[in-house]
Amino acid sequence: MKFDEIVIETDRLDFPALAVGEGPIVVCWHGFPDHPATFGPLAERLVAAGRRVVTPYLRGHHPATADAMRYADGLTMAADAAAVAEALDPDAGIDMVGHDIGAGIVARVAAAWPERLRRGVTMAVPPPATLRTLFADPEQQKRYFYLWMFQVPGVAEAILTANHALVDYLWASWSPGLDPGEHLDRVHAIYGDPSLSANALRLYRANFDTSLHDPGLTALAAKTEAPASIPLLVLAGERDGCIPPSGFAAARDGLAPGSRVETISSAGHFMHLDRPDVVATAILDWIDS
Repeated sequence: MKFDEIVIETDRLDFPALAVGEGPIVVCWHGFPDHPATFGPLAERLVAAGRRVVTPYLRGHHPATADAMRYADGLTMAADAAAVAEALDPDAGIDMVGHDIGAGIVARVAAAWPERLRRGVTMAVPPPATLRTLFADPEQQKRYFYLWMFQVPGVAEAILTANHALVDYLWASWSPGLDPGEHLDRVHAIYGDPSLSANALRLYRANFDTSLHDPGLTALAAKTEAPASIPLLVLAGERDGCIPPSGFAAARDGLAPGSRVETISSAGHFMHLDRPDVVATAILDWIDS
């Protein structure tokens, strides 16, 4: 899939993005360790169904925004997504798909800025309201080894930028058997850049370091960490080595009535690459319903 490179101007930041197709917009938000172009196979199928796909770079994940990450909490990322949605369609909400960190972004937009979201889909991460239950599971704590390692200054930076071994390991263990091909080269380019990888680490440190939280958004935290008021489609990968389907057992407790939780068979964490046809069908069925 050949994307056009665009810039989305908002009142928060100008966001570099990839875009393709014509029609109603679907915005896709990526996670870690990832790149917007990973949505290519999914975009191909959404474009064939008459959609325009826009995949922004997360704040701080493109050279143009490398110095624009004073805050790195989930609320900051969600406020960015709400601003992007408003810039793309000031008069109505748009459809959003979020993977990994992007899943938290879409869920928080649904909770705090529901007017900016028409239909929302999250992939590979349960809703924010139920995330704390994962931290009580010792097996999940082991899967989150990278999250704990990322809290250690110096060590984390050295390991993430020294070579591609950690990124390659996460991809291989999270989506077993997947050959990501050229996508992994793009991912290496992001996390091989010390300034961009440092921003990625800030996303994880913001889970515990409140100095990385935007005080101007604090009042919204009670909303965004509670169940959203509008329904979401939540997709889990049957073979996900990061958060397995068991991690979604309580997902419905954190969702609005009318939401759906589905497991994509024979798919790992990067389900939109593992099984793009199945994922695209699920997304289109949801946003067309």
